[in-house]
Amino acid sequence: METHAELIPHEAVDDLVARAKDGDKDAFGQLYLLHRARVARMARFSLRGDPDDVVAEVFVRAWVALPRYRATGAPFVSWLYGIARHVVWDEMARSNRTRPEADLPERGVEEPKDDRLAIAEAMGKLPTEQRQVIEMKFLIGMRNPEVASLLGITPGAVNAKQWRALVALHGFMEEDA
Repeated sequence: METHAELIPHEAVDDLVARAKDGDKDAFGQLYLLHRARVARMARFSLRGDPDDVVAEVFVRAWVALPRYRATGAPFVSWLYGIARHVVWDEMARSNRTRPEADLPERGVEEPKDDRLAIAEAMGKLPTEQRQVIEMKFLIGMRNPEVASLLGITPGAVNAKQWRALVALHGFMEEDA
């Protein structure tokens, strides 16, 4: 049964992080089990297909970078979120490269638009902080105080940015419909 990170006290996560920094692979394994669903949710939303490779890459990079991790008062998942954003960006850049085809189709083939792609495209139009609030709250599953701490704003400002972002997303989606 998968443990939900939201139910684990921050002190327990901090203890796992400290042990993992000291090379404890079991502690890092526990961090993986606590946070993989959040990272997979973000990857699944941002990219087509199975998120397993992205999740694996995020945790490989996290293991390598863990000795440089510094507690800032923000939850550990916010650090993972930063790594996940970079992995997703890298994957998006890699998948957007064109590859020469030996046999080109005689006419263009229009690919059906996936709702997730439409939402991701609309989110790309949001101001950076609004996009980050939506990603952190709905994809990573962070609470307002955690998002506020990470962005250096108040929880009330998180609510305001969330509301503005959702209104803007609705507008962008209506334009594309």
